[in-house]
Amino acid sequence: MDSRYLYILPKIHKPRSSWPYPFMPAGRPIVSDSASESVRVCEYIDHFLQPLSTLHPSYLKDTCDFINKVKGQVVDPDWFLISADVESLYTNMKIDLILQSVADIFAEHPHPERNDELILKLLRITLENNDFEFNGKFYLQICGITMGRKFAPSCANIYLRRFDYSAMNDFHIKPLLYGRFLDDIFALWPGTLAELEEYEKFLNNLIPGIKVKFTARKRIIEFLDTHIYKSKDDTGRCVLATKVYFKPTDTHQLLHKCPFHPRHTFRGIIKSKFIRFKKIATTRWDYEQACATLIRVLTTR
Repeated sequence: MDSRYLYILPKIHKPRSSWPYPFMPAGRPIVSDSASESVRVCEYIDHFLQPLSTLHPSYLKDTCDFINKVKGQVVDPDWFLISADVESLYTNMKIDLILQSVADIFAEHPHPERNDELILKLLRITLENNDFEFNGKFYLQICGITMGRKFAPSCANIYLRRFDYSAMNDFHIKPLLYGRFLDDIFALWPGTLAELEEYEKFLNNLIPGIKVKFTARKRIIEFLDTHIYKSKDDTGRCVLATKVYFKPTDTHQLLHKCPFHPRHTFRGIIKSKFIRFKKIATTRWDYEQACATLIRVLTTR
């Protein structure tokens, strides 16, 4: 068995102005759990947690699921499009609250073939004994959950269930079409910007360590790999539409077309991209614009 080791995935998609140092972007800490002594235990735990982690009403499976829920929805032209991300979610999750949230969802969804006590014991052991190697030294993580554990995304979804419920029901203004993909949140805001600031403060006091920062725009906003914008349908109603969103730092570094790859491999990559653009884009013009962007970059390469 190998020891777990820490490495950093640089967030190169973030604007340079947000980098902690001029030539070093912020990083996402990952503790590799591959081939460690606990990898099979983590897989066993996730086998029971993953089906439960998708049961909350705000759950978004992926981009297609999000698009199916928002595209074509009739909205008020004055409502704000809002998005937010939970800051450093995994490293700010408290171990005792993780265990309590999992125990709560087990109690809500009992299963005769699931040994709740055993799973909770195994979960506690893996959370409290997450040792890893970095720069030749060994460390023990005493707060949070590591990105790299098989069950980490499932635990994160379960951990934020109470947060989502309060976000959807417990403020005097209710956001509309509220949805969350792990640490990314989207909603419509029918109130004012001042009321949105109050809402943000309300959410930031729900769970210790869990903080969000909202972005609000009137006409168009980015979420995941889409742009959501207000449009008009054939009857003149204001509806939501979507199109492909390319991050400013996206260089479209796909597999290079060279003699070492079969021709169908390159064609398959391009075809899959066009299919994805087609699923995301509401209008033909949006689809053609996304295709033109990709074709221009690849032609140059």
